[in-house]
Amino acid sequence: MDVPARSLTMLGMSWRNLYRQPLRTILTALGVSVGVVAIVAFGTMARGFWRSTNQAIHFGEGDMMVFQAGAAADLLSTLDEEKTRAALLSDPDIAKAAPTLFHILPMKKMQFGMVIGLHLDEIAGHGEHLVRGRNPESDDEVVLGTIAARLLKKDVSDTLILARHAFRVVGVYETEVVYFNGAITMPLSRLQEIASKKGQVTSFQVKVRRGADVAVVAERIERNHRNLLAIASAEQYKKVDQGLEIMNGMVHAVSFMAIVIGSVIVTNTMWMTVHERTREIGVLRAVGWARRRIITMIVVEAIGVGLLACAVGCLSGVGLAKWSTNLPFAAQFVDPVYDWPPFATALAVAILLSILGSALPAWRAARISPVEALRYE
Repeated sequence: MDVPARSLTMLGMSWRNLYRQPLRTILTALGVSVGVVAIVAFGTMARGFWRSTNQAIHFGEGDMMVFQAGAAADLLSTLDEEKTRAALLSDPDIAKAAPTLFHILPMKKMQFGMVIGLHLDEIAGHGEHLVRGRNPESDDEVVLGTIAARLLKKDVSDTLILARHAFRVVGVYETEVVYFNGAITMPLSRLQEIASKKGQVTSFQVKVRRGADVAVVAERIERNHRNLLAIASAEQYKKVDQGLEIMNGMVHAVSFMAIVIGSVIVTNTMWMTVHERTREIGVLRAVGWARRRIITMIVVEAIGVGLLACAVGCLSGVGLAKWSTNLPFAAQFVDPVYDWPPFATALAVAILLSILGSALPAWRAARISPVEALRYE
């Protein structure tokens, strides 16, 4: 058997063995990369949802959002507008409490028709987000987020039918919050009429006075008003809605499944590789390679497969996340964030499953006797 001297380094042998069976290496990497794709795609989308939620909480220089305590979900929160505003403004550290009504209306071109109701002065206060047109000045005018405008194929001066009522589109806006961009904003009083929620709102955007401790004010709101919940960050959003926690749980579940399934795939491949190279491993043992070096070689080969899978999976995961933003429903909520945590998780999972998957084949390779290996046919 001809083994070039330059290939007898551990890394050289590992590379040579991966390259010797390119189709097997590629297919194994593709099998492992499926889990990496899911980790990156779900991870970037989950982080985007967290970022949008945090930006929604602090939208318009707000410090927190206040919802109904005990509501099954944020959209199901129902608060009396006047009583709740009076209760909030009775706190000396609260400077402003702006009511908001979120409502879902059926729309032909949008699977999830989010409508936001704000007082006209509040809509005008967010005028810096307008990209064209103007803010509503009457109850029969609305503004659209950029995503809603694209999905509905409506623009300034068009007519939009909502709940059998005709509205004139007078402006298009864009914010940092993806689900605001996928929504329609109209005067609060008109949405209350359409939704049969006269005097009711979903939440309040609260701004505290300069120098006040937001956490202290939030705790005081909940202590003094048992029917209210104060949310000052995305980490606290689980008090009113479990959506963010569910998305994080999905990422963890996918990571675990990727480790299990990927480890099995790598184990199968490396076991066959060791079986086919019994004589070669015997030669290496005969020329002085220690068992620890044999084990390291097998593990390095598996890590090479894992790194290839990670590269393919990360690229595919980014592509899948970007593609999802073109789907009508997902476009209203998905704005992936491509920062380092999802990719670090994918890399860690790829390396971990490679090590786990190579453990048994490496142990078998280390136990091969040089004499028995040289007799092997």
